[in-house]
Amino acid sequence: MNIRLTLLLAAMGVLLFTPPGGAVLEDPIKRRTDTQKFVGLGGYQFLKIGQAARAVGMGDAYTAVAEDVNAIFWNPAGLTDIRGTAWMATYTKWLVDSYVFSGAFAFNTGSDKGGVIGASVVAFRPSDIPERTIFQPQGTGNTVSAGDLAIGVVYALKLTNKFSFGARVQLVNQTLHTEGLRSVVIDVGTRFYTGYRSLRVAMALKNFGPDKTVNDRKFFTPLYYNVAIASELLAEKGDPTYLTVTGETAFAADYTLRAHVGAELWMQNMIALRAGYKFNYDSDSFSVGAGLNYKITGDRSVTVDLSYSDMGNYLIAPIRVTVGGTF
Repeated sequence: MNIRLTLLLAAMGVLLFTPPGGAVLEDPIKRRTDTQKFVGLGGYQFLKIGQAARAVGMGDAYTAVAEDVNAIFWNPAGLTDIRGTAWMATYTKWLVDSYVFSGAFAFNTGSDKGGVIGASVVAFRPSDIPERTIFQPQGTGNTVSAGDLAIGVVYALKLTNKFSFGARVQLVNQTLHTEGLRSVVIDVGTRFYTGYRSLRVAMALKNFGPDKTVNDRKFFTPLYYNVAIASELLAEKGDPTYLTVTGETAFAADYTLRAHVGAELWMQNMIALRAGYKFNYDSDSFSVGAGLNYKITGDRSVTVDLSYSDMGNYLIAPIRVTVGGTF
């Protein structure tokens, strides 16, 4: 390994595992104590639920891998790899009898900068809850309904042949029985190919928005900042069989530093096997997934992805199914 590569990998390691502001990581117990006051103060928590079975199957380590329409949820800069039009729809059986539906589409405008325009939607729906009061603890006969919805538009472009940028603006609406709340949040992302083989560096800032106040209590949007690297460890992307590995850090406004690692093996550019692991989570740990990419003709294709996420001994593991395609 030459000196340039050694220095590059060392710099990537510092970039990935140094918190913002140059803070030094302390003992995990002390870090939890210092940041515990922020847990539960973030709103719009459904925005933190991972979308797209492909990404979740890799342990949410998708910021630097994002290259298809799923990038709209993880790093909009990755949309610049779309050549024609792409679409996807995901169903997630989430926790405690709730579910999440998400969908997206994007198309290349054919501009000199490779501009891509797209839109996304995420809907979270928990089951209805029986209304109970102090004087009627067995129920009033009424039910309490809740639900969340986020609708976004996105634009991505290539600033150079190695550097891409993308941004998404979302209108977020949250409803709990008779109370409602609305806000606008912004995602931005970048991706840079280093020039060494297929090594790329990516960054994404998600869910940036204003603080909100409900019943005299203030909460903030679930801001997330990811720094990631990815590369093909076996062969090259586009070869009949290749292996991609990736790692990233996740800085959350309402938690401590986390890390995601993942891998994806494509066989004959048709069948994919995926696995990932998430560090410093209370319940999430490993995830696995698989995918099928069937090319119809030319740029027309259909994809089906599945993922399983382990949530420990006390929660039922979420299952995600994603279907999509290009034309």
